[in-house]
Amino acid sequence: MSPGVSSACLPALLWVVPVLAQDPSPTAQAQPAVESGSDDAVEWVGGAPFWQWSRVTGTWGGGRDWLEQHGIEVGGGYTADWAAAWSGGVRNRDNMPSLIDVNVAFDLETLLGLPRTTLFVDAYAIEGRLASDDVGDSQGFSNIQSDNTEQVAEAWLETWVADFRIKVGKVDFNSEFAFNETGGDFINSSAAISPTIVNYPTYPDPATAVNLFWAPSETFYLGAGIYDGAAAAGIPTGRRAFSGFFEDDESDAWFLAVELGTAWTGGDDWGSGRFALGAWQHTADFATFAGGTESGTTGLYATFEQRLWRENPGDAEDGQGFGLFATAGLADDDLAAIGANLVVGVAWTGALAGRDHDVTGLAVLHADLSDDPGAATPDDETAFELFHKIQLTPAISLKPDLQYIVNPGGDGAALDDALVGTLRFEIAF
Repeated sequence: MSPGVSSACLPALLWVVPVLAQDPSPTAQAQPAVESGSDDAVEWVGGAPFWQWSRVTGTWGGGRDWLEQHGIEVGGGYTADWAAAWSGGVRNRDNMPSLIDVNVAFDLETLLGLPRTTLFVDAYAIEGRLASDDVGDSQGFSNIQSDNTEQVAEAWLETWVADFRIKVGKVDFNSEFAFNETGGDFINSSAAISPTIVNYPTYPDPATAVNLFWAPSETFYLGAGIYDGAAAAGIPTGRRAFSGFFEDDESDAWFLAVELGTAWTGGDDWGSGRFALGAWQHTADFATFAGGTESGTTGLYATFEQRLWRENPGDAEDGQGFGLFATAGLADDDLAAIGANLVVGVAWTGALAGRDHDVTGLAVLHADLSDDPGAATPDDETAFELFHKIQLTPAISLKPDLQYIVNPGGDGAALDDALVGTLRFEIAF
């Protein structure tokens, strides 16, 4: 699952919902400004104090600014969870999964004179145990947990031709499809993307793809993508070369998606919103819970988000306010572990006086697990998540998170309800 909205998502967000730029979302909150006309504006030794830096490595003594002026932007971050099931689940022990992410974006219009063209490369290293093994949940209570790996996960080229955007290369599906911004600070994986989508190529395994989006206006788009579907054969596409996109001895499966979306600009106190409806198909052969085989499977998903209240509607740079999001999905539970899901959540930026950049969130995440007797999931799983993100500096945050998971794994007779505590530490460098 994608860890919230990463820098890989930015190209999609910038064109899908440009109206939201007039109404910053809770996850894209404005940071304390430093007056650009003074020497104190420099995020480096002898300039602005460290607690005002937007990234912990600053401007590299001006080197980073020089690169950006010449079309090269370097980003990244470190995320670590200290997590444990305090009661219930499989076992009570500490886990500390972590993620290091480094990416480089090349503006080829600045570098080579190619209009509206970007080259993007993203690499990351993941370490730590699979924390859900101790909880036994199906949805994945931590969206950074994964098998240990080091890989170049994304490498794509994007360009615009009239109203059409084309992206080719290794792409994270969730950066283009089925995403939402308002739920980006939640830790449970189901807040970021519907868990009903079978073998989708997202974190930690993006895949080689071709995506085409038509955006005739700022408030409407229609997109389609075709991805390497080798994950259905147990092949980690995050480490798979571009050649795996074509039929080979390991896999000839494809993952296809289409999405229709619209956005709108808000009024005074209430803000902008967005709705998207998508369908997907996987062409691989899948074993059913009843012991048979089905050739291919399909499903649907939808996502909605709306800023319900803005504290300072006259200030476009002020992200304080209250937002709602909801996601849902449907799949064939003859072979999909989760046949349907529904997530509803709220996020409030600046809820506490004097803490304008902190975010507080509450969500209910329900997974309707397969009713097929062969799935051995007689119950459904529901998670309740509450967090408070403390923005220590523009570049450093600490997020206490509490989740109560009812029927983890879908078998209430085997596992007691789990109370899971997580302390997430994030830095941007």
